[in-house]
Amino acid sequence: MKKLLVALVVLVGLLVLAGIAIVLLVDVNAYKPRIETAVSNALGMEFRIRGKAGLRLFPSAGIALSDIRLRNLGTDLAAVETLRVGVKLRPLLSRQVEITELVLEKPVIRIEKGADGKFNYETPPRPPKPPAKGGEGPGASLAVAGGTVRNGTVIYLDRKGGEKTEISGIDLSLKSLSLPAAPYTPLSKGISFAGTLRVKEIKGRDLAVTDVDAKVTASAGVYDIRPFTMTLFGGRGEGGIRIDLSRQKPDVQVKYALAKFRAEESLAAISQKKSLSGPMTIVPELSFRGNGAEEMKRTLSGNVSLRGDGLMLHGMEIDGVLSTVEQAQQMNLADMGTYLLAGPLGSSAVKGYRYGGDNRSTAGEGESRITRLVSDWTVRNGVAEARDVAFSTGKNRIALKGKLDLVNGQFVDVTVAVLDGKGCAKLRQRISGPFADPRMDKMSMLQSVAAPLLGIFEREAKRFLGSSACEPFYTGTVQHPK
Repeated sequence: MKKLLVALVVLVGLLVLAGIAIVLLVDVNAYKPRIETAVSNALGMEFRIRGKAGLRLFPSAGIALSDIRLRNLGTDLAAVETLRVGVKLRPLLSRQVEITELVLEKPVIRIEKGADGKFNYETPPRPPKPPAKGGEGPGASLAVAGGTVRNGTVIYLDRKGGEKTEISGIDLSLKSLSLPAAPYTPLSKGISFAGTLRVKEIKGRDLAVTDVDAKVTASAGVYDIRPFTMTLFGGRGEGGIRIDLSRQKPDVQVKYALAKFRAEESLAAISQKKSLSGPMTIVPELSFRGNGAEEMKRTLSGNVSLRGDGLMLHGMEIDGVLSTVEQAQQMNLADMGTYLLAGPLGSSAVKGYRYGGDNRSTAGEGESRITRLVSDWTVRNGVAEARDVAFSTGKNRIALKGKLDLVNGQFVDVTVAVLDGKGCAKLRQRISGPFADPRMDKMSMLQSVAAPLLGIFEREAKRFLGSSACEPFYTGTVQHPK
């Protein structure tokens, strides 16, 4: 037993000495030019190792590269503080490298869209690689047991539009990572993996998303991100995103539910003035495809649903205004309708509309309690059509019909109406034209129902008009106040 223990100690000592000898004798820096050339050829970009390269043994064998830069189209695409590549020791003795893990410390990726519409990660097409001698293919993929990204950052900058989005605190853990070995295979289409993603914050000009947590899989250019959770506008959401880059035009599918977010926080991106407050839930199920924002907008299709109960509308006392003919005629129904009911499509639909500005009616002051709000839309090829859009107050019910052309930024045959108990329109106003400068027709008041609506001469109206039938303007789920 004692001899066996001595033998084990000697073997361990020899392994440690061999490892030290490898670290001391193998000059990894001598291979930097070869590494830079190989990676540059594989990516079609300029790859440089500006810091030192070293070989380490603990806590596991590997090669460490510092201060890495990746450039393309004359701009810095990525910078990495430290790249650690885990390797097996025995193959190193035969000058072969078998990778066990990849670790990126504090990477910063900077994606820029130039004024010409091109992205800084785009590379010119290259001809197919001729088959190797002996009829062999272009080579096998590089398989890695696992990969890790720690405290990463992604910055997106649109030079033409001036928009900037920053994603910070990225932690990514991958397993079964496979990278395409052939230099002619795009990385986005050839990479495959499964893992978990955590992001501390996504900050843009109009919103801030925090605490993102998702499971991600990638295979043959298809990325599936689900379940996907995040905190937005004080609410917590869950859903999934599927991105298909294998096609000529990227295809995206989104299904999400953001529950109990604060209306006042979401509308802050449109207007600095507090106008609507309370908890709401939004459920978008959308798909789009294309190589740019405009093309994606033209192909946008699906459904969007917004619900809210117990909301408070600030700066407009709806029930009080509708109580008399004089005030009702001064009320801007179009303003009220776009303000409350176009919400599910967010700033992309009505960002140009002057919320809280010149379009606001001066007749309504004070506050209104919105007991129930339903706003369901169907989207086809960038045009959203109202499916069930209405809200109720303590005494009134108001609904909206029509379409929103998101591609051209236009209101299409949009009408806002005050309803009676049967869902018939008593007051209505039509909106048309661009979001930024809509045309609002003069409010129409149906004479046959004007008196019952405003509580004037109701008994006389019933005597002369009886209970004549009408064509309901709204037949949705929002009930008339009792």
